[in-house]
Amino acid sequence: MTHPDPNDAVVAGGARCPLDHGTPAGGTVIPSSAVRGPALTQREQLVRYTTRRTQFLNECKSEFGRRFKLHLIPGVDFFVITDPEDVRSVFTAPRTSLHCGNSNGALEKYFGSTGIAFLDEGAHLARRKVLTRSFKGAAFHRVTAAVEQITADAVAGWPREEVVDLHPLVHRWAMNVIREVVYGKVVPSCWPQLLDALMDMVELNRHPTAMLMVDRWSSTKKRLMKKRPATGLKRFWGDRRRVDGLIAKTIAERLEVGELGDDMLSVLFGITGEDGSPLSVRELRDEIMTMFVAGTVTTVSAVCWSVEHFSRDPERLERLRAEIAGGESDEYLTAAVHEALRLNPPLPNNLARQVVEPIVIGGVRYEPGQLLVPSAELMNNDPERYPEPEKFRPERFLGVQPGQYTWIPFGGGHTRCMGDRIAIHEIKAMLRELVTGFDFERAEPGLAAAVPRGPVVVPRGGPRIALRPRTAVAAGR
Repeated sequence: MTHPDPNDAVVAGGARCPLDHGTPAGGTVIPSSAVRGPALTQREQLVRYTTRRTQFLNECKSEFGRRFKLHLIPGVDFFVITDPEDVRSVFTAPRTSLHCGNSNGALEKYFGSTGIAFLDEGAHLARRKVLTRSFKGAAFHRVTAAVEQITADAVAGWPREEVVDLHPLVHRWAMNVIREVVYGKVVPSCWPQLLDALMDMVELNRHPTAMLMVDRWSSTKKRLMKKRPATGLKRFWGDRRRVDGLIAKTIAERLEVGELGDDMLSVLFGITGEDGSPLSVRELRDEIMTMFVAGTVTTVSAVCWSVEHFSRDPERLERLRAEIAGGESDEYLTAAVHEALRLNPPLPNNLARQVVEPIVIGGVRYEPGQLLVPSAELMNNDPERYPEPEKFRPERFLGVQPGQYTWIPFGGGHTRCMGDRIAIHEIKAMLRELVTGFDFERAEPGLAAAVPRGPVVVPRGGPRIALRPRTAVAAGR
């Protein structure tokens, strides 16, 4: 997927947004203390943010404008950014001015703390440059070729004619795709056990504790919380020990086999420290786990939302089927994926950037310690950019590339997702398999509510869909 530099927002029909998104006239700079926000206590803001985030953020934007200040964390100013020019400035800011590593604290329980998600500046650049080999060129072609068979094999084992929660089925499929990224053609002998353990571990995402920095708690607090079944932590910590042991086994097995390629583990083996020493087992584990979590949850969310929308829109579903049957283009399929990621961005708010050096963005001077958060959700549901933004309309993206700074499901700048092209290919492969092979029978008539599942947002219940094999398709095979 290519990204020209269309910073101007795209609206239906390919027109450009008529608004001027520049900095204040005359180059006026105001202090961040002048940015307004709701006059609620920190606790009141946090409750509204966690219980009805979309409504709360839209109310704030309506009252305070394109940027506003929240207090969600004691002592920390949290600035929500919704203007494309401001987003551009955030994404292109010097690495020394804005850091992302500290924003991943809630995911440390999964990622560990030594991988690329926690690196900044030169260390991040060096690690990213090496890891890119696992996602581009020959590696990309190897993975995308494998996706087709992985997808067909996965769906072949899914239940028919009964209402099921699609989310865990889709997530298991996505884990198998990421296995190809991480291990390549040398599949670990313990992969079935590791896959089960990974799926058990991410069940914590069903609990509110999934977004707490539990690894930074005191030993006393951990013991107390472990005794509360509703937190899911006792099981999680046990599952994590299983996963860590199995990943260590895959590393040892691969070293013994000695067959290296362009898969992530092979690439990681080639990284050395300043003293020439290779990465430790812990460092290898942290990068692998980052991939198994960050590389799956967002893709799974996008697939589930795509099925949710197509299952409620027979006209657009038939248009997609006709395009696939024609076999000459995947323009509508691609547009549908872009629209699903617009309407329901897996990460409604992009990765927070912590200010480490004073920086001026959009005429505002931000100070060290403050957090800048580009909001995909608010940018994507702006009616001036996308008329009737609440509606699923793939036609918005026919013949139109998503804007680099107005459509940000994969982030942007030097922390943009390295596997974005693989993710798009995955989503399209799964949609092809499902819409051509099945009719969707919904368990509930209305649109599923958006609910948090760990770091992402998914349809409530999965969605809950019955897959009805399409007789005409089956007879033609």
